[in-house]
Amino acid sequence: MLEQTDWVGKQLGHYRLLRSIGKGGFADVYLGEHVHLTTRAAVKLLHTRLSRDDVENFRREAQMIARLVHPNIVRVFDFGVENNVPYLVMDYAPDGTLRQRHARGAQLSPSTVVTYVLQIADALQYAHDQRLIHRDVKPENMLIGGRQEVLLSDFGIALVSQTSNFQHTQNIAGTAAYMAPEQIQAHPRPASDQYSLAVVVYEWLCGQRPFQGSFSELAVKHIITPPPALRAHVPDLSPAFEEVVMIALQKDPQRRFPTVRAFAQALQQASQRRSFSQLTPSTFAPLPSASPALPVHHVSQFIGQQTYMPANNVFPGASTPAVATPAPLSTPFSSAPLPLHSSFLRTPAYPNGQPHPLHEIPGGSTQSSRRISRRALFAGAIGLVALSSGA
Repeated sequence: MLEQTDWVGKQLGHYRLLRSIGKGGFADVYLGEHVHLTTRAAVKLLHTRLSRDDVENFRREAQMIARLVHPNIVRVFDFGVENNVPYLVMDYAPDGTLRQRHARGAQLSPSTVVTYVLQIADALQYAHDQRLIHRDVKPENMLIGGRQEVLLSDFGIALVSQTSNFQHTQNIAGTAAYMAPEQIQAHPRPASDQYSLAVVVYEWLCGQRPFQGSFSELAVKHIITPPPALRAHVPDLSPAFEEVVMIALQKDPQRRFPTVRAFAQALQQASQRRSFSQLTPSTFAPLPSASPALPVHHVSQFIGQQTYMPANNVFPGASTPAVATPAPLSTPFSSAPLPLHSSFLRTPAYPNGQPHPLHEIPGGSTQSSRRISRRALFAGAIGLVALSSGA
């Protein structure tokens, strides 16, 4: 981990750092000024030092992030490594983040939530179409632009930290509160971003996240515990709105909405209807073409692993270094039953009628009813607690 350093007044690349504007678990952010153009930007210094091999990985990832050009994504336009410390230069958003605008415990109206979600989902869908996964969707990474638009930031920040020796559970507990079960088990996919966004929606609606606790406790709860009913906290919330959120929070990524855009559209419709059956899934966009999904493993597969992320955040099959993944267990993890109105989740198909590869279960089976033994769950929970206490 990078030792604490006061970078104010120092120069990184073409930018002189004027003052600190934010600190987080993975990085510190400074307001920087271009030494020639006098333009201002946010300069993010990661809490890590990169080895020689890591520098090239960081360069490739920064190049991929810099190609993301979207009205709801913070633009990254420069990067570098100074004394093995990586940094990114990006647009400066002076109005802060949605976390700062809505403090913890605040409850937002469904209409406000939908306004935010439509923008964030559009940004995520764009990234998914570019074969990139965000993997760290949370209010701290949602900035407010000059026109009060929402800007999603920190694509790849968690990834770059993971490529070095910055693997400490105490630094990722905040992120773990929003992390999808399959991502905790080192198999993130586009649906993982949908799950994280649904956790944010849940928090905005009722003022608290579905699960609380240490990293190990959060990991177990995300994988095996159903989220508490939203309407228990917000009785006036429509059943349709709650059901849409609960679909996006399904444990099995194949039981969520086929895209994050579909989730946002369903949420928008639900804000105007009381009954889930009144929603029209035929208006949702089909799942874009992509490579086969990585397998989802049982919770006990995570036991003993300090790393919880793969070595890249791109879709399987993209042109990046191969990642070794553990062999699937004979007892894969289970998820709660589908809701009654499962037409929202019908599997998109190719013209030949075959299911879309993102919905295929490794091994060729498209059967999605999966079970897990109580003994394995108990062993997994004990192992995670032991991992936490020994960290």
